[in-house]
Amino acid sequence: MTLVDSHVHVWDPRRLAYAWLSETGLDRAMLPPEVDRVATVPTEMVFVQASDGDPLAEARWVDQLTWPELIAIVAGADLTREPQDVEAHLAALAEIPRVVGVRHLLQDTAVADFAAVSEGLRILESHGGTFDACIRHTQLPALTDLLDPVPGLTVVLDHLGKPPVDAGIDSPDGRRWSEQIGILAARPRTYVKLSGLAPESSGAAAFAQNADAFIGRALEAFGAQRAMIGSDWPVSSHFGVGVTMMEWAVRVERLVGTTDWPAVSGTTARSAYLPGGASPLRIH
Repeated sequence: MTLVDSHVHVWDPRRLAYAWLSETGLDRAMLPPEVDRVATVPTEMVFVQASDGDPLAEARWVDQLTWPELIAIVAGADLTREPQDVEAHLAALAEIPRVVGVRHLLQDTAVADFAAVSEGLRILESHGGTFDACIRHTQLPALTDLLDPVPGLTVVLDHLGKPPVDAGIDSPDGRRWSEQIGILAARPRTYVKLSGLAPESSGAAAFAQNADAFIGRALEAFGAQRAMIGSDWPVSSHFGVGVTMMEWAVRVERLVGTTDWPAVSGTTARSAYLPGGASPLRIH
């Protein structure tokens, strides 16, 4: 069995801009040889945008790295740009064979401003690429509304929508997250990444007590055929409580169970990002 790690970052501040790294202690090159792997099984990987500089330069750089496990690239994109500029950006990305879709970070965008990416999402939908949605749990209702006009767009929710891990699923915020996850999961062509919970928790005790319930609820809402594991390396291994990929895989496999583990650990990611075995991003 081959494990597909659906959410991996690499970066090199000597080559590209990463303003968000300046005060993190990780403002240094983090490259494929360092990626945290589950040593007992072969692994394939999906790179997800990390630079806040030139997204096209980042995608080209990643594609040229010596990285045998890399099967797909989720590139950065500014979907608020003029339609012709979005079209041109997608056309340039489509020339990079492993680019399967884009991510426009929404987690620090006011929900009142979500509409600014609506036209960009419509254009992406027409070209068949995936959209990685990285938001905070309070933004889930706005995300669902944003996606209503693009029912044909394949959407991957990063990090379970960043739920309130410290507060727990039985807290008011946790219950709201649970309700909204169910609403989003009712949308066709929508997937969830079981990833990124470690940075959302400030203490090991709260993480140990609460993480399983959020993973379990996401699995209940989406099902194994629309849930995929991701390490979120190196963010999840260094921020918050910090977990290794082996620790994360053991936790998720225990909750998923033997029957559904092959989907969550591999086939779901391939179904979302590489339907038919090839990149879905196309230019008419």
